[in-house]
Amino acid sequence: MAEKKRARSKHPASSAALRARHRTLMDMRLLSVLGFSGLLAIFAVVGLLFFVRPATSEVERRELAAFPTLTVESVLDGSFFSGFGLWYSDTYPLRELLVAANLAFKNLYGFQPATQMVGGNVIADNLPPEGADDPASGGPAVVPGVNDGPVEVPTAQSVQEDIQANIMQGLYIKDGAAYSVYYFVQSAVETYCQALNTCADNLAGEATVYSILVPNNSGAMLSEEELAGLGGTDPREAIRYFNSLFNENVHPVFIYDTLRAHNDEYLYFRTDHHWTQLGAYYAYVELCKAKGTEPADVLNWEHMRFEPFLGSFYDQLGLGEMEANPDYVDAYIPTSTNDLVFWDGEGARYDWQIITDVTDWARSSKYAAFIAGDKPLTIIENPTMDEGPSCLVIKESYGCAFVPCLVDDYKTVYVFDCRYSDYNIPQFVREHGIDDVIFINNMTLATTDTVAERLLWMSSE
Repeated sequence: MAEKKRARSKHPASSAALRARHRTLMDMRLLSVLGFSGLLAIFAVVGLLFFVRPATSEVERRELAAFPTLTVESVLDGSFFSGFGLWYSDTYPLRELLVAANLAFKNLYGFQPATQMVGGNVIADNLPPEGADDPASGGPAVVPGVNDGPVEVPTAQSVQEDIQANIMQGLYIKDGAAYSVYYFVQSAVETYCQALNTCADNLAGEATVYSILVPNNSGAMLSEEELAGLGGTDPREAIRYFNSLFNENVHPVFIYDTLRAHNDEYLYFRTDHHWTQLGAYYAYVELCKAKGTEPADVLNWEHMRFEPFLGSFYDQLGLGEMEANPDYVDAYIPTSTNDLVFWDGEGARYDWQIITDVTDWARSSKYAAFIAGDKPLTIIENPTMDEGPSCLVIKESYGCAFVPCLVDDYKTVYVFDCRYSDYNIPQFVREHGIDDVIFINNMTLATTDTVAERLLWMSSE
């Protein structure tokens, strides 16, 4: 009986403890609900900030979706609402922070092997036997298999999207550096060569057309054994095939062997798909040999160094090993001038510098030190020449580091970025009395259908 009384006497205290625990759990649940609701409210308020949305992504290095045009037709066919949804999600004000956080979390997954392959599930076209031709020789005037009918002009956005996809489709990671694998696409290569042949034929007897194809960093920097094991196309033979399709009016400048001969030097960035200005300088020397001129002493020009630089490969991969060992950008200033003029996509004119001090710019933007980046039209006048030759450079971003090397050699240097320029090349050359036309493009970009199609449109009359 005494034991039962003792048990009953403990029951009220036990119930009170249970009630207290229940209240604690309820309070914690309430706090969780309030906290989660508060976060949702914050994100909702941020999402309503329509007029503070970014236009570009520094982390992803691309233009973000634009607000769709409101028309009766776009409302009725639903395109406005789908475009609005894409714009809303793509330009969410905190999206950049969330993307960066996601990349940071990926570095916490655990041990990263010294070598790995990212992507690479690409089946390249077989390289035709014509690729064994002598790179210095001429080729057929008409590229086989290319449609001579009207060309649909790719938009700048579609070109940029295709380029980005091609660059990132097969990356070999070794010791914290990324190497882009080259995959041959016959249709794009043939269209690209037809574009240059068309331009050269239209300017025959008026201007000299040069072609410089820049290999990916894997082709220039890796050993032959590593390169053969990556599953892509042999870049040297691919460039030889390009050059075999050019007719006698196109003068190829074969830089592949020169770059490989110097591949113990800092020719390409480790965290970015571009080459350094040192790599571009060696290409410039080969161009001078083809022209029969003496190259400028570029490496003894005044130069600036910008660091740290973490480029497009880091933006996509977010590897901690890359962040711990970033790149730097060396930029050499021409002795004749550091001034240029460019026009943007809206037609606005800007005075700028050939080499811009980007010390305080974002670490992902250091390559923009060269010629103000990628513009539809850039003009550089050499004030040390009263008269002299002029050139037109048709390029993508690889050409940015190359153009400064030319400045002391010409009275005027004109530059088109083929992704954004709408100028007709033969017409522009005639109007400005241009002597040399220099196509300089990375070989993966030259193997992009939209790039080749756009160049063919720009080269046709």
